[in-house]
Amino acid sequence: MLYEAIGVYSKSAYHIPELSVSVHSFEELCYVVREKLYDLGDFLMDDSLLSFIKECFALPDLADDLAGARPELSEYVRVLLSYRHYMNEDAANDICRSISEGNDEKEFVRLISRGDFLSENKKYRSAILLYEHAREIMDQESEKDGLIYKELMDKLGRLYALYFMFDKAAEAFSISGDERRTFFCRKLSMSRVEYVDLLLKEHPDESLSAAVEEMTKEPPEIAELKIALNGSNKYGGRLATERLSSRLKAEYRRIQG
Repeated sequence: MLYEAIGVYSKSAYHIPELSVSVHSFEELCYVVREKLYDLGDFLMDDSLLSFIKECFALPDLADDLAGARPELSEYVRVLLSYRHYMNEDAANDICRSISEGNDEKEFVRLISRGDFLSENKKYRSAILLYEHAREIMDQESEKDGLIYKELMDKLGRLYALYFMFDKAAEAFSISGDERRTFFCRKLSMSRVEYVDLLLKEHPDESLSAAVEEMTKEPPEIAELKIALNGSNKYGGRLATERLSSRLKAEYRRIQG
């Protein structure tokens, strides 16, 4: 089903330097506002944007409504996103509430909140960057002893593991206090020889020595992959690679449960 655009598509663009974007239509402006929700500021309520909406988007009624919503940024955004039912009222109100609640929070709290929003909307890579930035700020401000920091590290651990960065995931889970996930992610980040060495260091037990040789044998999947890659059968190499990748993914899904 196709929907008619609201307003017109302007040949000239309105540039928003604070967000490093340019928009040509009402829909593009709303998309940018949603995607960069926690980067918004008073610059969005500039008279030049209202004039552009009125003249270039041909939406004078929207421009007037936005002018009446100033100086509250949250109300301004609500008016914009709910215009002609671009977004349903409840969703627009939820977004505005998150803006209002973040105004008086510390910077790292706002970053975590924005990361949560992106993570919930499956924008995991962007969420990781925000979580990492929040962690840097908390490290600098000596905010590492509270529950918020542990919860942040748990979120980072889960996203790192999602992208198979198991070494980083193990570190994050260790800080969050999740020993179970720390153990499994550490295992997945190591070769079998490294894993056995770790076991022997952490749990010095002679009974483990008997299992060392068996545990350090080359896995059949790796042997199959080597044979396929050394040969001329490209399909066989790709198939062996996919099998190995599937096994690792299945292992991670199992420990996540």
